[in-house]
Amino acid sequence: MAVMKRFPILLSLLLGAFLLVGADGCSSDPNVEGAKLDLRSKDYDRALQNLATALEKDPANAEAYELKGRVLSEKATATPDQAEHIDLIMEMVEAFKSATSIDPTYTEAVTNSMRFSYVSEFQRGTQAFNRGRNDDSEFLTAARYFRSAADIMPDSSGAYVNEAFSYMNGKSPESAIGPFEDALAAGDTDPDNYRLLSGLYQSNDRMDDSIELLETASTMYPEDGEIQSELLNAYQISGQIDKALDRYRTAVENDPENSLYRYNYGSLLVQAGQNEPALEQLQAAIAIDPNYSNAHFNIGAVYINQAVEANERVKEVDDKLRAERSDLSRDQIDEREAAIDVLVDERRDFFALAIAPLETARELFEANEEDVTDVCRALFQSYAQTNQTDKAQEVSECAGYEDN
Repeated sequence: MAVMKRFPILLSLLLGAFLLVGADGCSSDPNVEGAKLDLRSKDYDRALQNLATALEKDPANAEAYELKGRVLSEKATATPDQAEHIDLIMEMVEAFKSATSIDPTYTEAVTNSMRFSYVSEFQRGTQAFNRGRNDDSEFLTAARYFRSAADIMPDSSGAYVNEAFSYMNGKSPESAIGPFEDALAAGDTDPDNYRLLSGLYQSNDRMDDSIELLETASTMYPEDGEIQSELLNAYQISGQIDKALDRYRTAVENDPENSLYRYNYGSLLVQAGQNEPALEQLQAAIAIDPNYSNAHFNIGAVYINQAVEANERVKEVDDKLRAERSDLSRDQIDEREAAIDVLVDERRDFFALAIAPLETARELFEANEEDVTDVCRALFQSYAQTNQTDKAQEVSECAGYEDN
């Protein structure tokens, strides 16, 4: 389903309440006077011919340029072909710019005319976007109108954002990159703009640009969990775990009571295989926020990781014992078997430690109506490895396992 990001609130006055004040008094140039009459009769081509003659005679005729802008604006409104319409709008913009650069007293009149044209282009974009719900090609039509609106008023970020969303809905996401960049440059620093643009960068093999953008956004919005998570993912995808660790280590040092920073730092330490420091950070996160469900889940995951590591050591010692048994004395065999028993107990203890945080995570996930499949699978494994068969059976359904 097509979703428009946002349409800026535009004063309804722009649609008709203000008067487009032009230079409709007497002019010393008969061609300009003729163009005024042509405009009233909607003979736009003849009006433009008269104005071209006037400007040939006096290239610094600000009145002619201002009137030319209004003629082009009305002609564009009456032109159904989009490409021709937009060409006229671009000519209009240049004419109005020339008028104010030659004579600044036309600024107010030109500003009003430009605002009116901006609203008109924006409405065309909105209408085309709505038609896109039934015809995908209309999304691209909408994008071009929003770009035209932005060309009229480059400092207005709303047109850029909606151009970007039009391209995304029109299955041309790579074309949305420029408009999102323009929106940010124009001051629209909505977190979604950062997230969406960073995703587009990644899709177009611009990971460094994505990370730089997300770093900026994470500094601006330190409490935005989605931005922080996407920055972590970007670091991990690009293999920049050390950089991520340094960033969040510093963040925790500067703001130790920030549960999100603690969680992110702890999660990165898990990725780096540093289980004990990871537990310290994750436990600090739930001390700050006891309902931090993902932190409880990751604590359980750390203990399971440690149990798996203990199991790997069991396999190593057992394999070595099998290979060397014939060359070992009875005492040496007993010593190695005792070592295996210690590791087996250690493995079971780690699985046992995982149960409490995982049970808490399950309760919190369910309370928040979140997917508990991964939590239940971790619990199933932990119950099974600690011989709690009934409890393992109880979570088998939410884990997605079929009953035996």
